[in-house]
Amino acid sequence: MTKSPRSPELEAAITTFFQASALLDQIRLSLWDRENLTVTQLRLLGHLREQEGLSNAELAERLYVTRPSVSALLERLERGGFIRREVSPNDRRGINIWLEPRGREVSESVREETRAYLAGLMDSLSTSEVEGFRTFVEKFVASGRARRAKDLAAEGIVSA
Repeated sequence: MTKSPRSPELEAAITTFFQASALLDQIRLSLWDRENLTVTQLRLLGHLREQEGLSNAELAERLYVTRPSVSALLERLERGGFIRREVSPNDRRGINIWLEPRGREVSESVREETRAYLAGLMDSLSTSEVEGFRTFVEKFVASGRARRAKDLAAEGIVSA
């Protein structure tokens, strides 16, 4: 299979993205070690912090993983006292996921520590640079979400 060549500008942007992503490794590794949780488990707790009562399917879509993968994540988090699963009041076959106090505490702590770390990384930027960064990243995220929806549609998975 022949791939079309990427422009030098795109290659440079990809490299810069990886360099920026690596800036978070220090805080990520510290949090993972302290909480003994994987990045995906921490992300799952973060999604529940934003909106409790999500289903397995909704979590799978938000995490970009399969439903069986979410089930395995939930099993470990439930055993650790981070979450609880309840039968959905609207669909007796469905399950909704809720944070337990331990899960809420960890997700809030991780969120605040990460935000403080990121603020420190950006403290030398001007207000207009921060705004430009935010605007660009919002477009990048929207592009990624659109791509994910397209991929799900191609796989025959309906987006929630």
